[in-house]
Amino acid sequence: MKKRIINNNISRNKNGSLGEEKIFNKRIYLVYFSFLFILLGLIYRLYQIQIVNHQQFAEAAENSRMTTRVLPPKRGTIYFQDKNGTLIPVATNRPCYLLYLNPKEIENPQEITDALYSNLQGLKDFSLPKEEIFQRASKINDPYEPIAKNIEDEKLIQKIKDLNLKGVYFEERSCRYYPFQSLASQTIGFVSETEDGKLQGQYGLEAYYDKILSGEEGVFIGPKDAVGRLIRSLLSKEKELKDGSDVVVSIDKNVQEAAEKAAEGLVKGREAESSSIVIMEVPSGKIIALANYPSFNLNEYQKIKDYSLFLNPVTQERYEPGSVVKPITMAAGLDSGKVTPETTYVDKGYYEVGGYRIVNYNNEVNGEVNMYKVLERSINTGAIFVANQLGNNLLRTYFKNFGFTEPTGIDLPNEIVGDLSNLEYPKVNPTYFATASYGVGISLTPIRLVTAYATIANEGKSLNPYLAEKIITPEGQEIPIGSTSENIQVIKKETADILIKMLQSVIDNGFGGNAKVKGYSLAGKTGTSFIYGSHGGYTDEENHTFMGIFPASKPRFIALVRIEKPHNNPGAASYTVTLGFREIEQFLINYYNLPPDEIKE
Repeated sequence: MKKRIINNNISRNKNGSLGEEKIFNKRIYLVYFSFLFILLGLIYRLYQIQIVNHQQFAEAAENSRMTTRVLPPKRGTIYFQDKNGTLIPVATNRPCYLLYLNPKEIENPQEITDALYSNLQGLKDFSLPKEEIFQRASKINDPYEPIAKNIEDEKLIQKIKDLNLKGVYFEERSCRYYPFQSLASQTIGFVSETEDGKLQGQYGLEAYYDKILSGEEGVFIGPKDAVGRLIRSLLSKEKELKDGSDVVVSIDKNVQEAAEKAAEGLVKGREAESSSIVIMEVPSGKIIALANYPSFNLNEYQKIKDYSLFLNPVTQERYEPGSVVKPITMAAGLDSGKVTPETTYVDKGYYEVGGYRIVNYNNEVNGEVNMYKVLERSINTGAIFVANQLGNNLLRTYFKNFGFTEPTGIDLPNEIVGDLSNLEYPKVNPTYFATASYGVGISLTPIRLVTAYATIANEGKSLNPYLAEKIITPEGQEIPIGSTSENIQVIKKETADILIKMLQSVIDNGFGGNAKVKGYSLAGKTGTSFIYGSHGGYTDEENHTFMGIFPASKPRFIALVRIEKPHNNPGAASYTVTLGFREIEQFLINYYNLPPDEIKE
């Protein structure tokens, strides 16, 4: 019995060992497959990280040491030209600097504040209070705090650099610069910064072509150094930077300078308040000079207290032009067939209407005269005679056809239009109708007067003035602009031809003789008008205007010369602005080497 028991025990031990082995093997398999599953999971995860989501995680890692910066575009250049087509930059860019702080590097904000504030006093465009500098210098988690912009004073920059102020840096930028300072200031305009720090054109061409000149800012991402500064050499694009395009303008720099010299001379010589000179080419319509005096230094526009000086009187000021309107009234009479050059009437020296007596210049009594004489002697009653043949409706229609109530479309901002309201009432005051015939009681801009005479010079077809001739993109592509408006036949060619002869006779036989250069034909008309006061009624102050078409034999130039409020023995326009015109005419003869063309019949 004992032996059997032993044997049974042996059998049980064998069976137990086999069971434990099976359990052990199962555990091995379980561990193996678990490890395999984990390994496969890790491989899959690595695949996702390294292959599928590589970019995402790379960017996340990179962002910890990257920074974003908006970089301004380079503003396009505005060019004038000379007679050979040489481009001359009149609004361009030059290097300037932004002073900024990296507060992460600053150990003593007060020291930085004191040093910078004392050195930056008097700097153009700097108005930051001392307390604000301190606050910016104390932002320890901010690597970039601008303090002063558009610094061009190299001595000041070097002085601050020599202080070795930790955390103070200069960043090179581009600032607008006008190399000829006050040249064509109201026409060019200037650039200022908006509240968000962007450059924006103000007035003139800078404003009108602002979008073209501005370009588009770029957004860039780049690595930071240990203290958070952008490493510009390693920048990558987020939004493409697009520099502004250049604008090439028709103004001839040399003619512009001559016109401005003449305008200044008229003001100073006659103790006048202001003057304007405009020169347009026929038949293109391009403006080669647009001068105003006084002007201002475009690089120091901030110093100007009277903002009205920024406005361009040629396009943004209307006035009663006086007798320079008589040829337009005469054009209406001739074109409609109501009068001919040989039509006569008897001038008594005055015209009575509405209880008023309208008299001629110097109370002249001319007797029986034809239409030639009306313009030669600038007879007020003669203009009224022509207007009476037309009637209000027809006269107003011709004035409107000449564009008196419409903008010329010149590429300058905020152009205003003329005022014919005295001819617009259902029942027009007969006095207003009479005075309108010779340019009193209606108002026009100087540029509109130029286009009216250009219509006469251009065989009766309208001419639309323009400045910009083409755009040059940053890639060098040239895009023509010029005039985009259609020329309209305002008066018949035959009418225009007759008017040229009549206006030539004004120069040869009338009040415009002082404008003439010997040997060269000229057609033109003077105008003298009293200035309407702000409190009602006319003052003793005058506007003097001369309109000239040169040469008369084959018109090439239209010129307006105007002075406001002359005080030094003004006399009349025939003694003031005609002399200014002659100066301009002589310059054009010499500059373009024009041969004499005097035609004697």
